[in-house]
Amino acid sequence: MLPILEILENCRRRDVISNLLKIVNAIIFDDYEVQENLCFVGGIPIINKFASKKYPREIRLEAAAFVQQMYQTSTLTLQMFVSAGGLNVLVEFLEDDYEDERDLVLIGVNGIWSVFELQGSTPKNDFCRILSRNSVLDPLSLVLSRVLDEEGELARLCEGRIANIFFIFSQAESHVKEMVAERTVLHRVLKELKRMTPVHQITMLKFIKNLSMLSTTIDCLQNSNAIDVLTELLRSSMKGTHFREVSNQILNTIYNMCRLSKPRQEDAALNGIIPLLQKIVKTERPLKEFALPILCDMAHSGKVGRRELWRNKGLSFYVSLLSDPYWQVTALDAIFTWLQEETAKVEEHLLDDRNGPPPFIEAIVRCLTISKANAFENLLEPLQKLLRLSPPIASTLARPDMCSRIGQKLHHTKPAVRVNLLRILSTICDATEEHGSLLSRYGLLDAIRELQNDSRVLVRELAVQLIKSSEESDAAMLGTAGIKRRTTMRRRSTSTTPATLISSHSMPTTPQVSRSSASKLLYEGRDTPRRRENGISSSLGLRAGSRDGRSQNGGVSAAVGVTIGGSGAGGAGGTGNVGVKVRLPRSMSQLPPSSSPSSSQQSSVSSLATSPQLSDHMRTSTSPIMPPSSTGNARRRRTNTGGSGWT
Repeated sequence: MLPILEILENCRRRDVISNLLKIVNAIIFDDYEVQENLCFVGGIPIINKFASKKYPREIRLEAAAFVQQMYQTSTLTLQMFVSAGGLNVLVEFLEDDYEDERDLVLIGVNGIWSVFELQGSTPKNDFCRILSRNSVLDPLSLVLSRVLDEEGELARLCEGRIANIFFIFSQAESHVKEMVAERTVLHRVLKELKRMTPVHQITMLKFIKNLSMLSTTIDCLQNSNAIDVLTELLRSSMKGTHFREVSNQILNTIYNMCRLSKPRQEDAALNGIIPLLQKIVKTERPLKEFALPILCDMAHSGKVGRRELWRNKGLSFYVSLLSDPYWQVTALDAIFTWLQEETAKVEEHLLDDRNGPPPFIEAIVRCLTISKANAFENLLEPLQKLLRLSPPIASTLARPDMCSRIGQKLHHTKPAVRVNLLRILSTICDATEEHGSLLSRYGLLDAIRELQNDSRVLVRELAVQLIKSSEESDAAMLGTAGIKRRTTMRRRSTSTTPATLISSHSMPTTPQVSRSSASKLLYEGRDTPRRRENGISSSLGLRAGSRDGRSQNGGVSAAVGVTIGGSGAGGAGGTGNVGVKVRLPRSMSQLPPSSSPSSSQQSSVSSLATSPQLSDHMRTSTSPIMPPSSTGNARRRRTNTGGSGWT
């Protein structure tokens, strides 16, 4: 064997090289000892160089047959082959054209698979690192596409081995994952997923899932349209026999990609992932644990994701999850996040009572009243945030069953639970019209008073605030009740006031108010240019007729704001008649002395009494007659004369 190797090392004739390689392959065929001897004398590097593309196809085929013997016979020979640089030879075989050099390509695939199947002290991660430097997955993905075009057992075997190689690379260290996560490779793999057999398809999905666990490779998956392809594959495989295994890997991958990225969440929503997930939750119990995290995270996405949630009744779906003790906290947190973004619309749907009590309110009360200890504690914090954000929702929780459950837990051993319960109570009280008086109505006041002496400062402060709010509400209610009683008493006394007093209080005191219409004697003021200049309206030119003119019942009328009297001493007395003293208009006081005042007064009174306009005006007892304005007609100074009239 050694002389043949010496000739091959320096031979330049291709025909001789081809014949010598045939001899070597015939000698070592199925002979472990000869193969090991060949490895020990350094024959592997000498023969490996003839696998290069610079040699003719016949020589390369003989070199490939030698390589195949090395990795198929024993573990020792395979180890010797790898140590002599055999991995580079295998990668070079993969890079050949599949149509022209199919045998060489398949030898390369089987050789790499054999290396990874090697049970030795060398970890597989080291092989992955060596092969990743040569970008082995790029030609391997091309081979996968060609193999899927073929039929037969050999093609299926090669397909499975390629899928296993990909999966092994995804289990390597992060550096290797980053090196193999090339866009072209991932795009080819995702494209060929539908064509692969279900078993090998699941293996390749595991490869994609493992890459999605690394934050640095997620962008490469997104650029390869992984979400679009995986969503479509999930939809098409729902009626398949391997749906559970396929959907398991797909849901894990989508969750890893969408967990911290709103754009990817929206991308998944636009590709129709939401109705698929809802269907999985309703029908496939084991897969529910994988679908629900993606659905609940959709509430944290942007407008596009929430629009798709509205379209698929996502809010009602979240409310239905409140009955699940394992997912009620996650669902409540999703509702709270959605409420933050679209407060009015979400609030309206949560409080919708067209078909009876709002399902959301009933679900919340049921959660708190039926849930076990751990679920109850975990619900409090997101519930408190939600109630603080929406006072209308908080006001609907002012119910006996809700307050009774809170009262039972106010003395919980955990301070955080006591704090959250007090905060929830405070939020509910602030949202209702009763405010702090709600505590006494539902019998919570005594329990809260006990918490004023709690060992935790925050608990004490919250309890003091609630007690203070209750006292203020009670005081306000008492004050309001007193005001209402006083208002009622005042209205009762007013309703019994005589009508005559009402009219006398509602208008100024005038002769028209204190005497009957038949006994009222008024003078009609003359409409003179001077009167208009003095600013006295003609409608207000009515004067009191008599100071002591008697009414029909014998009463004496009192004149207001006027002085009535006769002229000289004759006005004070007479034979059977009372002298009438009248303040006449200034124009009348300038009449000639020949005219008798008494006759003038009598004619004026008679004309005034017979005036139809005056009679109608006096009948209207409810319309007050205002005294004439004195702004432009100042009273003249009275001088001491012999008469008793005005000058």
